[in-house]
Amino acid sequence: MTIKTDKKAIIDIGSNTIRLVVYSYSPSNGLVEHHNFKMVARLSMYIQQNGELSEDGIIVLIETLKKFKEILLAIQVDDVFAAATAAIRQASNREEIVALVEKEIGFQLMVLSTDQEAYFGYLAVTHTTNIHTAVTIDMGGGSTEVTYFENKKLIYSHSFPFGAVSLKSKFIKGSMITSQEIKNLRKFIQDQFESLEWLKDLQVPIIAIGGSARNIVQVDQQRKNFGLNGTHQYELKRKDLAEISEGFAACSLEDLKKIDGLSSDRADIILPALETFRVFMDVIDSTTFSYSKKGLREGIIITQLMELFPTNFNVSEVTSKAIRQVLGKFGVMEESALHLYDIFYPIYTQFCEWGYIEPLENEAFLQYAYQLFHIGEHIDRDGSSQHTFYLLTNITIDGLSNKERLRLALLASFKNRNTFKKYVDTYPNIIPEEEYHQLRDIGALIKFVHGIDVLGKSNIRTVTLKRCEETINITFHVFENYLLEKYHAEKFKKHVEKISTSEVIIEFDMEETINE
Repeated sequence: MTIKTDKKAIIDIGSNTIRLVVYSYSPSNGLVEHHNFKMVARLSMYIQQNGELSEDGIIVLIETLKKFKEILLAIQVDDVFAAATAAIRQASNREEIVALVEKEIGFQLMVLSTDQEAYFGYLAVTHTTNIHTAVTIDMGGGSTEVTYFENKKLIYSHSFPFGAVSLKSKFIKGSMITSQEIKNLRKFIQDQFESLEWLKDLQVPIIAIGGSARNIVQVDQQRKNFGLNGTHQYELKRKDLAEISEGFAACSLEDLKKIDGLSSDRADIILPALETFRVFMDVIDSTTFSYSKKGLREGIIITQLMELFPTNFNVSEVTSKAIRQVLGKFGVMEESALHLYDIFYPIYTQFCEWGYIEPLENEAFLQYAYQLFHIGEHIDRDGSSQHTFYLLTNITIDGLSNKERLRLALLASFKNRNTFKKYVDTYPNIIPEEEYHQLRDIGALIKFVHGIDVLGKSNIRTVTLKRCEETINITFHVFENYLLEKYHAEKFKKHVEKISTSEVIIEFDMEETINE
């Protein structure tokens, strides 16, 4: 199905939930989610012994789709892609269901194969993270898809015919799981995973997709009082999963429903999912478990968008594309955001060589911070620093974890040392002391150069630096008028002097012609 309008709906008919999500896409703004509606259907519970989805299950499906169609009419979205996964795929009467959906609702229902479901999850992960080699696990209600990719190329994929809902039905009989039930559950899952030879001892990161993984991340953030917003690329260790499991196992169903971060409609199936992830880590011998907010639905729409915009989906440019799209939301072109970066960079590298600043390992990250410096001025100029910091710590930027976004926000929002300290104190125990000084001083250098470029079209061509016993001389080589640059250089040089603890002398050298 091709995209005919600026908004597109994906209906994801899973074994546990049925979800309607509405997106739009443009090269400048990227993929934007406008609406997200969920109905807990538990379709896998309606699969009968003869393999058919029962009449009651079909009624739940049709009634939910009717409600979604009413919503789509209300928001005037007519481009709809409906996909079904394990519950419908495993139903022996799936062809009748597909025909009934088209007759009653008018939707052409695509029943995804296990390979398609695994592929879409892999595609979403590789286009929205910077992890080059990993395994993915997408645990739904009735199936669990796993993939292994190297250098972002899919190597293996597999679908297991069990999910959180079916495991709960098979192994948990009461309102609280018993130690024997946990033992039986883990043994079953381990046997399943170990039957796949390529999974064993991979020793690579794990990227989890789906609602159960999201809930586990949210619970971990709540128990750690993790203040940074966002779940995409949030990481947990094996110890974290073990501690959460221990806490969950001691809870009744009613107690689980009260846990912050855990959806009440997922409380009864969270333990099977959690134990699956724990066993998965053991089999792979992985030390890192992270969550991808982007999964099946994003994979579907990315596949379709790649046909229309083939040059816009390069898996090696995940973060740079995401930064362009943040700029695009404010109508800022990438080229203009990088103005005078060629002046900033030699100042930065010279200060690193002189030992005033510890260099960043990732130079691309430095460029991102420069591009986004005080992006919040497009909201309100007087509060540009505060708006920048809040914006960057509260949006998802593909390819960056929560902690990386905090570092980016601290660099891009630098105003002065006091404000920097206030921002860091907002999120205690995340930025270590040595990194505190590194980010603070790099942010000050970025502010110095951006401060000089007050009109966004400075006539500065090059810069040279010289260090004497008690002074640092910075000479800007310019053409044409440099009155504003000179005024602002003197105004903001105090930030440079605090880094070097030396007097900074600013000079301007007029060049008569521009060398081509």
